[in-house]
Amino acid sequence: MSSNHGNMEVLPREAKRRKVASHANEVLATEYEVRDGYRYVKPYVFAFETHAKQRWFGRTLLEIFTTEFGSFSPEYYALAIDTGRITLNGKLTPPTTVVKNGDLLCHKTHRHEPPVSGDTIEIAHETPDLLVVSKPAGVPTHPCGAYRFNSLHFILLHMRPDIPKLHVVHRLDRLTSGVVILAKTPSKARALSASIADRTASKTYLARVRGSFPQNLSAEWLSKLHLPTPRARVTIDGKWLRVQCPLVCKSHKDGVWTWALDGASDVKEAETLVQFHSNPPPSSRPHDGEIGHDDDDDTTVVLVKPVTGRTHQIRLHLQLLGLPIANDPCYGGTLHFGSSFVENEDVLDGSPSSKDAVETSLASTVPQLPHESEADFLTRTCQWCARRPENENHKHCARIWLHAWRYELLGETFQVAAPDWVVVPPQVLLGDQA
Repeated sequence: MSSNHGNMEVLPREAKRRKVASHANEVLATEYEVRDGYRYVKPYVFAFETHAKQRWFGRTLLEIFTTEFGSFSPEYYALAIDTGRITLNGKLTPPTTVVKNGDLLCHKTHRHEPPVSGDTIEIAHETPDLLVVSKPAGVPTHPCGAYRFNSLHFILLHMRPDIPKLHVVHRLDRLTSGVVILAKTPSKARALSASIADRTASKTYLARVRGSFPQNLSAEWLSKLHLPTPRARVTIDGKWLRVQCPLVCKSHKDGVWTWALDGASDVKEAETLVQFHSNPPPSSRPHDGEIGHDDDDDTTVVLVKPVTGRTHQIRLHLQLLGLPIANDPCYGGTLHFGSSFVENEDVLDGSPSSKDAVETSLASTVPQLPHESEADFLTRTCQWCARRPENENHKHCARIWLHAWRYELLGETFQVAAPDWVVVPPQVLLGDQA
């Protein structure tokens, strides 16, 4: 009995070591190229896998792919299922098979990842068990949707082959830049995660919003706010506005959130502090207006501290105040500010710049040749490869003016440089808090 028990202990460890080694080889084999300010990944064969989501239960396999990943025709998806490029629980199955809880869906593709910023990833702080970096805007923190190797997690592992594993302990939206803290060991990851979960960690963001705060906050100014939902509450707390408004997911497919209205279910409580500025020292004013305000385009740089950490919380709460992030296309901003929007109309249609397009950028209806490997077949018949040999820039939002500037946790403060769109030094905005 004891001997068998010993074997049972060894096998999982061996399997884990093999998995780690395979992961490391995969990272090192990745081919990157930085060109014209963008980082590209050489296209590769990949199997997208996901367990069935609750909203998929009771629906057919074909229906799920045509409605959730609808970049190709139902006829195409039916063929992909029939030929085994789309499988359910690792097996060939009819398109009419009903998906249930616990099912594993797999979709094999020749994957083209969208390019991301080619900016250097600056290391702000490093210890034997910790890595703190400044994430460029446009780079996702971890693999998600259209991105895998063009994520911060994989780029860092490729940059630093001496680090066998990195643990992502908090998320920063793709369009947001700034501080990201990663753990090198499981024990450090647990400690960091615990600090974030019990809200002893403190984050300070910089945001450039459309419009400006009044010189002095007052109850009169507050009474004139037109809040879009009765569930929102805004109060004055010293130099800060305290915004409390629950959020609800508007579209799981598109990852869009909104304010919760009365009667909404599955809401997430959210709270954010936004700092206004009064009596600025004249030497710190870039223009004649208030501190942090740029009269040229009627934008203001503000400090933001999220009390909770909901998806798109800062962006929604600033929009709720009537001060949306100026170049945020999803939540009240516009698209014409500087280089925040990449224009390339001719590759928009059919490009794998979105999650749906990449997940369905498979072969067409051309049959597989005898003795042709699956990888060669997917590469030969890839529709995106046939249209354009290299993955060009795609029309998509590359960044928004939101920057995670400072992170305080476990008795330490980690801070990175402010981005170029900040019109005054952040220390001036902080004033006596710096």
